[in-house]
Amino acid sequence: MKTYGIGIGIILLVAATSVLGCECPPPDEFQITVNNRNQQLPDIYEAIVVWQDHRNASWDIYGKNLCTETLFPICTNAFAQCRPAINGTNIVWEDQRNLNNDIYRYNLSTGIEFAICTNKNAQEKPDIYGDIVVWEDDRKGNWDIFAYDLSIKSQFRITQNTALQRMPAIYGTIVVWEDRRNGAKDIYGYNLSTQEEFPIVTAATGQRRPVIYGDIVVWQDLRNGNWDIYGYDLSTGEEFPITTNPFSQEWPKIWGNTVVWVDYRNGHWDLYAYDLSTSTEFHIALSLCNQLRPAIYGNVVVWFDDRNGNDDIFGFTIS
Repeated sequence: MKTYGIGIGIILLVAATSVLGCECPPPDEFQITVNNRNQQLPDIYEAIVVWQDHRNASWDIYGKNLCTETLFPICTNAFAQCRPAINGTNIVWEDQRNLNNDIYRYNLSTGIEFAICTNKNAQEKPDIYGDIVVWEDDRKGNWDIFAYDLSIKSQFRITQNTALQRMPAIYGTIVVWEDRRNGAKDIYGYNLSTQEEFPIVTAATGQRRPVIYGDIVVWQDLRNGNWDIYGYDLSTGEEFPITTNPFSQEWPKIWGNTVVWVDYRNGHWDLYAYDLSTSTEFHIALSLCNQLRPAIYGNVVVWFDDRNGNDDIFGFTIS
């Protein structure tokens, strides 16, 4: 474990404590990073945005408090750190300091970093909710879903099937992932409380990249010959389309009643959204450049964007 210097520790503590009850999101669209190197793959919790950042010639993890506009490093180890996810004051990411992908975590309140999993095989694509971190893991010779409970410092395996299980996401006690046990990619889930696994969608064509909020699971779906966005209500067992535009829609995210995704209907990647409560689709960002890999918390959407000749992090406040 390691701690940063006192100055950075104070900055990060301010960043963590000042987000609670924050009511100052910037209006409309705004730029979060202005460095001329690439910043990609953002995630957001309350007013804290985190991302992978190449300003130091290798991928590091940085963050910014949208209320105070304070930019701060989270991990700048000499090896690459990628794909951060944030929940509460905990940030997790993929880390290559041990010459393979491992999972590390940083706590904004304490300023303490520690390794969650350093198995000699690859661990990738972490997600976190509360005290539970999930990731895809190659230690058994095929990709499985593993988890770690921060409260008791205990690691455990979620999937036992010998096919590939990848791209996990977690909300509450439910973990979802894409699963190859039936040939094509399907979406499965697991209830941490009951320790029961269950199928969510097993259509003959591919389903990928599930995300979850509350009882709603959302994914990209190939059943119509291109990637569309579909959803499933765990409480009712009802599946429903969100967008079936004839061009590709990919990389969905959900928070509350809002689903966001990247959309190729205009000949480049734009951001669109859908309000589940009103069944209304609307666009977030349209430009001749590409907007990619959105994340959402509350009414703030963040993404990375190549309009300036490199990848920057942008945000948008939904009115």
